[in-house]
Amino acid sequence: MVGEIRRLLSGVKARQRQVRGVEWLVRGAVCGASAGVTLELARMCGAPVEYLTCWIVVLGCTLASGMIGWLLPVSWSSSAHLVDTHYQMKDSAASALEFAARKSAEPLIKLQIADAVHSLKQVDPKAVLPYRTPKLLPAAIGLCGFLIVLPFLPSEPVAAPEVNTLVQQVVNDQATTLDETMVEELRELAEETKEPELQKLVEEMEKLVEAMKSPEVDEREALAKLSEMQQNLAEALNQFNAEKTDAELKELAAALESAESMQAIAEALKDGKYEKAAEQLEKIDASSMTRKEREAVAANLKKFRENLGEGKQGELSESAQEMQEGLEKDNPSQCKDGQCKAAGVCKKQALKKSIANCLNCQLNRLSECKSQCQAQCSGGAAKKSNQDSNKIGKSASNKPLGEEATKLDSKRREENITGVQGEGASERETTQSPEGEQDSARTYKARYTEFRKQMEEVIDSEPLPLGHRETVRKYFESIRPTNSDVTE
Repeated sequence: MVGEIRRLLSGVKARQRQVRGVEWLVRGAVCGASAGVTLELARMCGAPVEYLTCWIVVLGCTLASGMIGWLLPVSWSSSAHLVDTHYQMKDSAASALEFAARKSAEPLIKLQIADAVHSLKQVDPKAVLPYRTPKLLPAAIGLCGFLIVLPFLPSEPVAAPEVNTLVQQVVNDQATTLDETMVEELRELAEETKEPELQKLVEEMEKLVEAMKSPEVDEREALAKLSEMQQNLAEALNQFNAEKTDAELKELAAALESAESMQAIAEALKDGKYEKAAEQLEKIDASSMTRKEREAVAANLKKFRENLGEGKQGELSESAQEMQEGLEKDNPSQCKDGQCKAAGVCKKQALKKSIANCLNCQLNRLSECKSQCQAQCSGGAAKKSNQDSNKIGKSASNKPLGEEATKLDSKRREENITGVQGEGASERETTQSPEGEQDSARTYKARYTEFRKQMEEVIDSEPLPLGHRETVRKYFESIRPTNSDVTE
């Protein structure tokens, strides 16, 4: 009986699905038309949106909403309640549907089900659920009509944003400088050391520098990319932090300096000359040491390993152990193996130090580039402040020779005094000759070149404030000899 009742209610259920599908279709049209109007207004304001895209959004929202409304399930009980409400059957159809689902029923219930089936045969789905105009249909029509008319309405042309050519030129110049200096040096270092982390860093830097060269990049984006470069360099620098190994190698130097033949190795380790220390460790022969020296060095190496602790038993600890055992057992071969391992640690440390120095140099270069970019884009360098402060200065007047040039108000007059030479002795003294002037100028130029090179090395390697860097460079530029000063 359940199947018979559902067959009689299937027309009403299909009618429900159709009506709901139309209502959801109109709702989707309202939502899509609202989004389309918004996109069209954005397009009229200069946004990169096509007019066809607006109608695609309208059509997509309408069809998607209508499909959802059509596919959502409709329960049989809702169809039965609609029939009972329309024909005033006092829940006869809904009760019959529920009673028919039971496996056994009393004669009275069977009679009620039969009466309901007889009534359902006369049901007209169109009368139960007639089509009605959706409430949102006028809104959907109005929005779609507005979307059609909107492109034809008069509107003022949107002025294109002004392009600051000065900012673009400054940013492009800084990007080119970084590409020719920082990226190139990092690329050469990565090829030389074969470090995968450095190669990955070079790829990231190349992408950021290329992005800075884009015409759409403004001052804020350029500074953001420079900050990202600084962060990448700082992270890479942390991976090559060699301070811990430096301290351990200095402790190893203190353990080795008991032997006269290892004094040079200990000095090289203390001075941080790891390449030299590695070279001498590979050459030295433990058999040249006296018995007293071997015992003293072995005891010091044992203390060195104990000071390292259990958590620091690495390659350096293993090399110290082999040297200790070789000295205690008077086994030069075993001691030599330990020396070679220690030399390997020194070479790795030297490589780490060179990488860290290079990354520090690039960090300084980025900071200076960022400062220059910000100063030039803002229309000039930072001004000198005359206010008292306890903080380190971040800017300078860029006038290292003083705010005002020295005034030379004295008047000079050169005269040649002539006389008549008479009898008697005479003397002649030349106070200044052209040859002497040229020799002095050549000496000055050579000394300037020497100190200028030292200045550039210090600025690249030391964390000096940006304002002081610019002051030092301005000073050297002001005393730079010109070609006219020296006549070859």
